[in-house]
Amino acid sequence: MNVVFHHTDDDSELHARVTGNIENLLDDETVETDDVALVSNGGAIALLTEDSPQREAIETLQERGVAFKQCSNTLTDIDIDEDDLIDGVELVSSGVGEIARLEAADYVYITP
Repeated sequence: MNVVFHHTDDDSELHARVTGNIENLLDDETVETDDVALVSNGGAIALLTEDSPQREAIETLQERGVAFKQCSNTLTDIDIDEDDLIDGVELVSSGVGEIARLEAADYVYITP
């Protein structure tokens, strides 16, 4: 099963919850996952910046094969540069477009 998490919120407690949800999914031996991705847009960009309190969790999840994708439109709207993102975060043309592409490719959609 392929799974995409969609995250849009700037709430730091929700950031911890979404990384925890991804970890729980990967640890659940009753669920067979192939690809797991998180698509971030809007205020959720704070989760994927170098100074994010969840940086270590993000890097650990990346090591476990989780793809992190950031909407490039968000970068245009706020004062954050691509270099401010955690290494390995992929910029996508639009968050909602990426969600649509992944759902069309049979990814299960989850939003915290």
